[in-house]
Amino acid sequence: MPEFIKAYIVILVLSTFAFHFAKKATAGILPSTQFNYLKNSWLVVTSFAFLTFNFWLFLAASCVFVAVRVKKTAQPLALYMALLTAVPPITAAIPGFGVMNYLMQVDYLVMLSAGLLLIVYFKLKSPQPSFGRINTDVFLLCYLLVNIGLNLIGTTMTDNIRQCAVIFLTTFLPYYIISRRVQDVDHLKAVFAGFMVACFPAAVIGLFEAGKSWLLYTSIQHALNQYWQYGGYLMRDGGLRASSSFGHSIAFGFTMVIALGFYLFVQSTIKNKFFKLAGFGIIALGLIAPLSRGPWVGAMVLVTIYLYLGRNGLSNLLKLAMGGILTLALVLMLPIGGKVMNLLPFVGKTDSQNVDYRQQLLDTSLIVVAKSPWFGNRNFKEAPEMKKMVQGEHIIDLVNIYVSVMLNSGYVGLFFYLGMFLTAIWAAYRAMKRIRTVHNELFQIGRSLISSILAVMFMIAAMSDTLIIPYLYYMLIALCVAYSQIVKKVLLLESLPTQPVPT
Repeated sequence: MPEFIKAYIVILVLSTFAFHFAKKATAGILPSTQFNYLKNSWLVVTSFAFLTFNFWLFLAASCVFVAVRVKKTAQPLALYMALLTAVPPITAAIPGFGVMNYLMQVDYLVMLSAGLLLIVYFKLKSPQPSFGRINTDVFLLCYLLVNIGLNLIGTTMTDNIRQCAVIFLTTFLPYYIISRRVQDVDHLKAVFAGFMVACFPAAVIGLFEAGKSWLLYTSIQHALNQYWQYGGYLMRDGGLRASSSFGHSIAFGFTMVIALGFYLFVQSTIKNKFFKLAGFGIIALGLIAPLSRGPWVGAMVLVTIYLYLGRNGLSNLLKLAMGGILTLALVLMLPIGGKVMNLLPFVGKTDSQNVDYRQQLLDTSLIVVAKSPWFGNRNFKEAPEMKKMVQGEHIIDLVNIYVSVMLNSGYVGLFFYLGMFLTAIWAAYRAMKRIRTVHNELFQIGRSLISSILAVMFMIAAMSDTLIIPYLYYMLIALCVAYSQIVKKVLLLESLPTQPVPT
C-alpha cells in the first residue's frame, strides 16, 4: 500500500476523533447540521487531495466543490475558515500554453479565494461602509499600491498584471470579504467556530506526527505528483517538529496561537467542563507539537493581554505569574525538566544560533535599507552585506516580516504596513471599551481578537511572510474592522428610544 494511502487513512481516523471534540466545543454556536456541513466539506477536500492523483485535477475538483457548497450555506465565511487549513498550500505555476511562460502561481489557498471568496464578492450587495471609508482600508490600499508601483520597476507588463492578480486574490479579497461580509454577532461567532473545525483536526494530527515521527502530509506530494519545497522533516533536540497540514512547523505553531485566541471566546459557550478542558488540551498539545519557540512566546503574550483586558486585569496577571512559577517549578522536578528548559526561548541553548542569525539579519538589513530608505530595493539580495547572510541552503532566510517589508518597500511601505495593524487594533479596542457594559459576548470577542492580533504582531518579527501566515493576519485585521462596525450598529440600536407597545 502506498504511503500516501496509509497517511490518508490515519488522517481520517484522527480527524474523526478531533471532530467529535470540535462538535462539542462549537455546539453553542453551530447547529448540528451546520457543523456536519463544515466537517463533511473538510473531509471531501482532504479526500480530493489524496485520491485524485493529479495536482490540477485536485484544484479543479476542489474549486468546483467549494463553489457549489458556498452557494448552499448562510455562513460562507465559516466554510472558508473550516477549509483554510485542510490541505497544504502546495504551489505550482499554471502553464502559459505557448503564449507566455506561465499564467500565475497558484496553490490551495489561492483556489479557496477564487472558488469561494470570489463568489461571495459578487454576491455582496452595497456593502457598508464602502471601501475607503475606514482608516484600515486606506492603509491597506496604500500598501498594495506601493508594492504594485515598485513591481513596475524592472519587470514586464505581463509580470505586473500577474502580480496584481495574485495581490487581489491573496490580500485584498480576503480582507475585503471578511471585513464587509461579517455583519453581526452571529457571523463573528460562526467564523470563530469555523476556525475551530479547522484547527482541532490539525492539532490532533500534529500531535500524532510528533509522537510517531511521521509527517502525514509529506506524502501528498507523491499523491498529487507535484514537488514542493516545504513539508520536509525538521528536528529539534532529538524530537520531530510536527507540521500537520501547514508545510512548516512555524506556520503550524502560528496557527495554533490564533486558535488559542479564538478558543478563549468559544470556551465561554461550552457548558460541559470536561469538553471545555479537552478543547484547551487539544489546542495546547497542538501548540507544543511543532516545537516552535516563537509561537510559544506568542501564546504567552496572547494570554497575558487577554487576562489584562478582562475585568480585574492586574489581579488576573498576578494569578498568571504565580501559576507560571508553580508550573515551571513542577516541570523542573520531573525527569524531563532539563530537556524542557533547553527547548524554552531565551533560557534554552537548543538552536541558539537561530537567535543570533535573526539579530544579524536585522543589523545587516538596517545597513542595506539606509542606502534606499524611502522605498527600499527589490534587488537587496545583491547587496554585498546581504550576501553574507546566505545560509547553507543558499538562501537568505528573511525570518522577520517587518524586515522583509522594509527591504522590499522601504520605510514608506513599512509605515503603511504597520498602519493596517494599528488602525484595526485601535478601532477594535475603542469598540471593546464602549461595549463593555452593554453586550458581554461582543466584549469577550473583542478581548480574543485584540489579544490574538497583538500576539501576531509579536510573532511575525521572527517569521517569514509565506504559507498560511499572511492569510491569517489579514483575516485578523479584517475581523477587527468588522468587529468595530458591528459594535457601532449595536450601540446605535441601544441608543434608539424604545417604541411603546400599542394597546
